[in-house]
Amino acid sequence: MKRLFFLSLLLSLIPSVNAEEICTLTSEVEPDITITLKYTGSAGGIGTLNYKNKPSLGFYVGIWNGYGGQYYTARSYSPELLNEEKTFQERTKNTKEIRTGHFMNFVGNQLGRATSIEERKPGKLRALMPSLANGYYYSIPFTEKGQYGRQKLSKEMKAIIDAAEGFFVDSGGCRKFFPYGWDK
Repeated sequence: MKRLFFLSLLLSLIPSVNAEEICTLTSEVEPDITITLKYTGSAGGIGTLNYKNKPSLGFYVGIWNGYGGQYYTARSYSPELLNEEKTFQERTKNTKEIRTGHFMNFVGNQLGRATSIEERKPGKLRALMPSLANGYYYSIPFTEKGQYGRQKLSKEMKAIIDAAEGFFVDSGGCRKFFPYGWDK
């Protein structure tokens, strides 16, 4: 009886998977564009860039070795990208890299990594990826007759480009992705 009691007590202490493991970043200029990431450790994650809650691109965030700044990688989307049981090579086999670049942390309008402790003010956690719009635009093929492409953008393509030009704000669960941020 004592063993059963201790076993049930022990199992109740094991944390369950919660929403904090999923980060949602929402575009400030195009709310239909979100980035959802599953935390994988060391301020990094794997997920998707979405248009109206449907995946458009595969998306990774991590920390560069050495200097320690953060990066993002956008890839063409495949459901296999999210399968963590496969190797990176297996997950990305049928995808194309669109762009890798800086994932810059902000708190409000202050750059997270460079703002001195004395000057820090509370604010929303925000991310800027300055090369994402350019990389996405040039990944779009030219327009064929009657089809969407670089010369004739669809609503989704235009929304992604507009969103990628601006900030993405933490809409929930993203604190672990902002190692250079500070708490309010």
